[in-house]
Amino acid sequence: MSIEHVEQTVPASAPDAARRAALLAALDVVQGGPEERFERITRIAREAFGVAGSFLNLAGDDQLFHKSQQSDAVFPGTTPLEDTFCGRTLDQDGPVVVPDARDDRRFSDLPMVNQDPNVRFYAGVPLRVGADATKVGTLCLIDPSPRALDAEDVALLQELGVWAERELATGLDDDRLRVVLSGLQPRTVDLPGWTIGGTSIPHGIVSGDFHDWRVADGTVDLTVADVMGKGMAAGLLAAGMRGALLARCHQDPSTAIAALEEQVAPDLSAAEAFATLFHGRLDTTTGRLSFVDAGHGLVLHLHADGTESVLRSVDLPIGLHPVGMERASGELVLEPGDSLVLVSDGALELWDSTLASLSRLGALYRKATDLPSFLAGVRGRAIEHDPGDDLTVVVVTRDA
Repeated sequence: MSIEHVEQTVPASAPDAARRAALLAALDVVQGGPEERFERITRIAREAFGVAGSFLNLAGDDQLFHKSQQSDAVFPGTTPLEDTFCGRTLDQDGPVVVPDARDDRRFSDLPMVNQDPNVRFYAGVPLRVGADATKVGTLCLIDPSPRALDAEDVALLQELGVWAERELATGLDDDRLRVVLSGLQPRTVDLPGWTIGGTSIPHGIVSGDFHDWRVADGTVDLTVADVMGKGMAAGLLAAGMRGALLARCHQDPSTAIAALEEQVAPDLSAAEAFATLFHGRLDTTTGRLSFVDAGHGLVLHLHADGTESVLRSVDLPIGLHPVGMERASGELVLEPGDSLVLVSDGALELWDSTLASLSRLGALYRKATDLPSFLAGVRGRAIEHDPGDDLTVVVVTRDA
């Protein structure tokens, strides 16, 4: 038994085309070469149906982008939308099956029907993405011989289309994740007599680093942490640490870190991970900073007289330090004109991976006209010299 779909096609409206183009830009999949996640789908489609060609096409304003194709006749990267089956059927709600294009007035004038590759058979399903299920393209089959599909064939093509939609939607999921993570980044503090700000650059989408500061009643709680590893696993552990520390906001650093360690160390141990962390409390009136350094040791003190010193850690990271064992605490005073530059170890990879890189970062800060220009310089350096790791840089400066 065969099934045919011969609905009347309706040209896409300008608003639909604009929405489709905007969504494709957000998906960020048009540019670049073939991707195996899409190649796998078109490869399976061609083999399952035994056709001459299978395609995953994405529709822009007026061009059809062939994102993935399995075909003896290779099509160029783009084709005018109006000259394609997909362009003429994109507004259909369901699958479109054309047993013989030469007998179908909707398609009989197409160049690909009357010229190479002389397409007779076409079947395609729309690909929908986004909250409003915008159609952004099609998964389709072509063949130079007329043929029909039965109901089970159409169902299989639709299932492959759902797979393609989910792969496309990962781009939107990544964008949503970036928005969420961006919202968690602390903002530059507008604090009289002080400048506090920073940047975090994940190696992938999710970072195992986190940094934060909280201002209240003349004090600033300041944290820089780095969970071992990269990617989603490190990011999940970092998020748990961040939440646990927020629950202890404005406690004495030693008290806060002891409680934090008791809560998160079992999770870190179960994940065979650890985290380095610097957490301090700054009195903005006196410039006195009391802190705990859990195996971090990447804090550069730039003195107003041009000298510098590095705060080294004597404790083990969280997850390796015996729970219940008292940690060492430290204290320093930021004099007018002094700065602290706190980083994760990804910052060392911007140069030679040694502590000398920390000094070079300090020199970069001294040369910068202000904090935004310094942070822009760090981001530029990361583009030129990929650290291959999550990177965080935080600066605390007491105005001269």
